[in-house]
Amino acid sequence: MTHKVTLLPSQVEFEVPQGQTVLEAALNNNIGFPHRCQVGACAMCMCKKVSGEVSYDLEPMLTEQEQQQGWIFPCLAHTESHLVLTFEE
Repeated sequence: MTHKVTLLPSQVEFEVPQGQTVLEAALNNNIGFPHRCQVGACAMCMCKKVSGEVSYDLEPMLTEQEQQQGWIFPCLAHTESHLVLTFEE
């Protein structure tokens, strides 16, 4: 199953196939997505989830407050629904 991801404010959209992380799918679709390590250590790809659900094989190092605010690590996140993400605070 694939899920659609929409990046705000650019409205860029791409599909995330099952088994890929959000970052992997973005890079496979030639989407400019900030990243460095791709393993959740650098926080370069961190963005805010506006809507949708993600899951992780390995929980990222996010504080409870960051999680409540919607921050995610796309390099570790798998889509559980369609997502809307933003890099803006």
